[in-house]
Amino acid sequence: MKFLLLLLLIVINMPFNASAQLTPEEISKDYIRYAYELLEQEEFDKALIKTDEIIALLPRTTSEIQYIRSLAHHHLNLNDIAKNEVMEMYNYPMTEELRMHANELSMLLDHEMKTASAEDSDIIYSMPETSASYPGGMGEFYSWFHATFEANDANQKGKVFVEFIVNKYGKLEGIKILKGIESEIDRQVITVLQSSPKWMIAQQNGKPVQQKMVLPFTVEY
Repeated sequence: MKFLLLLLLIVINMPFNASAQLTPEEISKDYIRYAYELLEQEEFDKALIKTDEIIALLPRTTSEIQYIRSLAHHHLNLNDIAKNEVMEMYNYPMTEELRMHANELSMLLDHEMKTASAEDSDIIYSMPETSASYPGGMGEFYSWFHATFEANDANQKGKVFVEFIVNKYGKLEGIKILKGIESEIDRQVITVLQSSPKWMIAQQNGKPVQQKMVLPFTVEY
């Protein structure tokens, strides 16, 4: 009996939060606070990743998530994406303070987009100050490529040389074979590269630029 009373006292005095679990909404609020901290630390790519995690946790967007994403893209000099995201904010409920921030950011983006130099946008660099890179490095990129490329009854091996452009949004475009193996294999290489995950963008003078790259790919076929 004394043992049962002692056990009951222990249970009663246990902290309530010890067994309580946070709801997705509570976790989402913590993630949003952390995303703002990442913006302050100028970790803009990480802030975007954090908003992706929020949307994955709660499959819906909000005006505040759009605001964080638009700020991050603005600081990455991707103002056209930022403009679309800040305009998307008006489709969701906003506090008066957030609406004021949205209006200010919208005006700022309009101004910067109008005064941006059109001459720089068409330049394709081969060796920019900061080269485009695949998240995790080229080893990870080749691992992704070989995992995605389907080798049917592979008994031969060959090398394909490919030229492509990493555009200002980290996507691969203008993919073409410089030296291939055979038409079907070459087409398959192009199809795989068209599905590549986003790269980290190249930069020149602190601004995003396009970069042309030529890479060899060893394939089994």
